Amino acid sequence: MYIDIIIIAMIAGFIILRLRSELGKKTGNEPLPPAAGRGPVIDGYSEKVDAPHTEHAVLDMESNQELRDFYKDIRKYDSHFDPVAFKEGATNAYGMILEAFWAGDKDTLKGLLDDSVYEQFSNAIDERAKNELTLENRLLDISNAKIASGHMAGNIAELTLQFTAEIVAVTRDRDGKVVDGDVSDASELNDMWTFARNIRSDDPAWMLVATRTG
Repeated sequence: MYIDIIIIAMIAGFIILRLRSELGKKTGNEPLPPAAGRGPVIDGYSEKVDAPHTEHAVLDMESNQELRDFYKDIRKYDSHFDPVAFKEGATNAYGMILEAFWAGDKDTLKGLLDDSVYEQFSNAIDERAKNELTLENRLLDISNAKIASGHMAGNIAELTLQFTAEIVAVTRDRDGKVVDGDVSDASELNDMWTFARNIRSDDPAWMLVATRTG
């Protein structure tokens, strides 16, 4: 039994580390993503140098002018930033955060949310426990994930994504009776989540800073 617990803990730790990597964490030894190319990079996160032609080609494929401008701005400080990899990591984070919230797993949430969002999630978990309610929600599919907007607020880069997901949502009371939802009926979530990080910080991990229905 103790061996099983250790194995589960190791798997959970691996998942969290992999997720933080997908959201932007890098060691400095990994190969550059295709969007960044292998030409000159930003020296010391402060001086802009000429970007390779491949980067311009990728940026030109983005039809949203606001996002194109944002990607150019952020790459002045982080030449490794790749919108495709970011979206994949954020999608994984979306699923992990939902499942951690449903399970009341505050430890996982703490590493993925900023303080204000964590407080909201934590309070909701505490209120659920106070009322002796449990969730048996299941994430069936994330059918859509799209970067909707991005902007710079000083040194803080913020990216908002639109997610559409299909879930089964069931709430049970302390006796196990279903008080909300239906185990055989799927429902759709439409969320707008904003992730942010300080682009001048040594920590490249993105954190969830805002959520709303959209």
